[in-house]
Amino acid sequence: MKSLTVSRLENYPADEPTGWAVGLVCTCDNDRSFYTDCTVSFEDAADDEAAVALAVDRLKEGIEARCTALQLKSALIGNDVSDQL
Repeated sequence: MKSLTVSRLENYPADEPTGWAVGLVCTCDNDRSFYTDCTVSFEDAADDEAAVALAVDRLKEGIEARCTALQLKSALIGNDVSDQL
């Protein structure tokens, strides 16, 4: 995995927060990327740093599996080949 970037970090739900919404963008080694997220209760994480750390821990297995699957796809998927017409 090339990078894991926090793209969402806010109290959730907005009207009566009970935890953190943590969203992450994962960029795989082949530059394919995806978004994943989860909620972390205030009971489990007292601050935003703890919430992100816990979210990464909870999502780690799924992130690794999805990156592995995306890296198996052909490098041609998503390429513009209109010049071959």
